[in-house]
Amino acid sequence: MPDVEDNQELEQSKLSSLRDHFDAELTESWADSVLIVSSFITGLLDSAVFNVWSCFVSMQTGNTLYLGLGVSGQPKSSPWRWAKSGMSIISFVVGAFIFSRFMRWLGPLRRSTMVYSWLIQAVLIYICAALEDTGVVPNDAGDNLPNSFIVLLPLSLLSIQSAGQMAMSRILGYGEVTSVVLTSAYFDLVFDNEVFTAAPTRNVKRNRRIGSMVMVVLGAIAGGFLTQDEDISKVLWFAGSLKVAIAILWVFWKSKGSVRLE
Repeated sequence: MPDVEDNQELEQSKLSSLRDHFDAELTESWADSVLIVSSFITGLLDSAVFNVWSCFVSMQTGNTLYLGLGVSGQPKSSPWRWAKSGMSIISFVVGAFIFSRFMRWLGPLRRSTMVYSWLIQAVLIYICAALEDTGVVPNDAGDNLPNSFIVLLPLSLLSIQSAGQMAMSRILGYGEVTSVVLTSAYFDLVFDNEVFTAAPTRNVKRNRRIGSMVMVVLGAIAGGFLTQDEDISKVLWFAGSLKVAIAILWVFWKSKGSVRLE
């Protein structure tokens, strides 16, 4: 009997340690590197989605312009583009609302919250990939409006997950690396008095902005090459897998306390 009790105590101790591990708050130190890497996903998805479905899921400024052009029935080659852009904008706003409340409710810097958030984003992308692979959403779905509005479904899901990714920059406190919007980053980069004079290790905000810009461009290049055949599914599976990898990374990320996973 003592052996049984010892085993039970050991199991309870392991469960308690595991629970403490996932309840621990993560340190924000070096988390900017994760946001910079996630900028690659932004470029990857936006370039692929625009190339195949003529819409953005992250760059909502472009969608806002297309929404405005739609009032006058333009662009004439795609008069229903406003519907796709409008759905993306609405979904992005809804996603921002949901993810921000969800993360605050669970505890924004808790390990479990970070893992859940990135896994949810990955699942949303995987759903879109499955819809594409099964033919529910054909490759030319973006050109079928107004006969079919099925393309709005993946656009909505992808925009929601994009908002979840942007929420991370706010939660982690790295406002200069939104991983989604670059217009302000371009301006802030050259607005910085020390953009050209500070040593590489003396201006981290500049470095983060440049890193984010480079990763978005690299992602856009990759998305372009991967959708040359106008098949977006492989990009979606790839992007979802990158999100899963980031979720796994948070499992082993250093916490603010001294809790160890043994």
